[in-house]
Amino acid sequence: MRCAAGLTNRRSATRAVAVVAGVVLGLSLTACGGDSPQPTTMDTPTAKSTPTKSATPTPTPSPSASPAKSGRVETFGPAPTGPEAAAVRAFVTRYVSTVNKAIENGDVSRLRPMYTSGCLDCVQLVASIRSTYSGGGKFVGGLYTQNHVEVFSESGGTYMVRVRSLSTAWKQYNSSGTVTNQGPAERVTYSYGVRKISGNWQLTAGGKSQ
Repeated sequence: MRCAAGLTNRRSATRAVAVVAGVVLGLSLTACGGDSPQPTTMDTPTAKSTPTKSATPTPTPSPSASPAKSGRVETFGPAPTGPEAAAVRAFVTRYVSTVNKAIENGDVSRLRPMYTSGCLDCVQLVASIRSTYSGGGKFVGGLYTQNHVEVFSESGGTYMVRVRSLSTAWKQYNSSGTVTNQGPAERVTYSYGVRKISGNWQLTAGGKSQ
């Protein structure tokens, strides 16, 4: 998400790996199960570490295994309905909420099980958040609000999900309390691939939409 995308883009230059604060479902998270889809990259900034935007905290769920163009989420057929589609929507909604909490307190332990290594945005977001907080810094703001989660397609067991959010203004601080990076509030859109692996839903690809 923006943390991933926004944070990633902005943080990339500012901190090596600050993904925590802003990136939103942005509306990003790494190990794939045996039947995990192949990593699919997306044209999205780094993980959601809103404030860094090298890893801006922007949840960035991910599209899945469709080997179209690298970094792109492929779309298939009509929007799915039913209990499984509802479960996917609930999972992504929870992912975004978990990203916000990680951006605020630096605890990424609950995010890690929610994505595979194919979700590069997720990987970058978590790395940015972890790096910032482990170094004594923090993110203020960069949370994903007014989130709208839409399951818009499904193919071969992979659901495509779009998340539209308002990522709040953010600042990234180092251990000395100095602002090292910051960004304004912005509307962001993330697309992700979600698949059930070993009985659990996981983000398998994703990133910020252009």
